[in-house]
Amino acid sequence: MERGVDFLTVGFWNIEKHNVVRPDPDNPNGYVMSESVAFIIETIERWYLSADVDVIILAEVTESKGAGDLFARVVANRLNGLGGYQQTAAFNASFNWFPTAGGRVGVCNYICIWNEAVPCLSGLGGRIRFVWNRDHTRPMVMLDAGIMRIGGLHAKAVIRDQASTEIIEACLELGRHDQPAALIGDMNIPFGKMDVFDEGFLRGAGWEAVAPGFAPTHVTRARDENKEYQMGRGSVLDYVWRNPGISQCVAVSPMRGFQYQFWEVNDHAPICYKLCRTARDVRSGSTVPRRAPVPA
Repeated sequence: MERGVDFLTVGFWNIEKHNVVRPDPDNPNGYVMSESVAFIIETIERWYLSADVDVIILAEVTESKGAGDLFARVVANRLNGLGGYQQTAAFNASFNWFPTAGGRVGVCNYICIWNEAVPCLSGLGGRIRFVWNRDHTRPMVMLDAGIMRIGGLHAKAVIRDQASTEIIEACLELGRHDQPAALIGDMNIPFGKMDVFDEGFLRGAGWEAVAPGFAPTHVTRARDENKEYQMGRGSVLDYVWRNPGISQCVAVSPMRGFQYQFWEVNDHAPICYKLCRTARDVRSGSTVPRRAPVPA
């Protein structure tokens, strides 16, 4: 089975605005960052080494005086300095922002990261666009990956009906392109808890939700019998929907060991899937050559 022809490994992570990198000419790297931002980058590096990921969509990315663009370049450059499990890399990345009602840069934007050395992903930066459906409060970012369409979504959290509407409209938009397609993201509806009629509508249209294969990470806060707040694992909010063109959708752990199954860093663990267009064995893959890193 050939990477970029038969399948792609695709990931998503809501990084909750931990992306601020500041230029610093006095630092040997040319930039500085907080420990939380360094953790995000180091986790993405381990993710690639563990899962050989081809595409990563990061959500809830803040612009903060150019931090979005700089963070994208830094991540791509760091990944290009690594040797992957089966392949070396030629990663590129783009900060994709959308305006608020007042015309300013929003606070919940996306970064798309992809391996240019994978044949179908070469030049992907020119095939990324936002899709604003009628009822969306945030857009879907849509990637034309050649062999499939990949949608990234950070659904609205306040009202479950709103999130459900956004998921349905995003899936229908992806389905209009007559290609294998997957919608990956922070759905803000617990896995398996969508309204039965909405889920039935999506299933009738051929869409199926696939769990990411880890314990619930979203933190719930409720009062105990003493009326004191207690925290606990409540649900899985980050997962994927796939249409019939994706014949196999296999959850892949972004990291080795127990840390992933018992994620306690923040409300959202990274998620990763192998998306396959054929029914052949998805566990095999091909290698791709290395290219020079992009400048940070």
